[in-house]
Amino acid sequence: MLYPFMTIGLLIAFIAYIIYLALTKKLKQNISAVVYPGLFFISVWVGLYFLVFR
Repeated sequence: MLYPFMTIGLLIAFIAYIIYLALTKKLKQNISAVVYPGLFFISVWVGLYFLVFR
């Protein structure tokens, strides 16, 4: 199954984007538009993943 690999890949892409924003000093102005919705999406996705595949 490819689901774990897709999950890890998307998580790595999100973390890389957060690091990019932090290095370019744009994280503070984009924190409410990028980080919070991203963390909410990841938490909802993890909850659904565990409910479906446990």
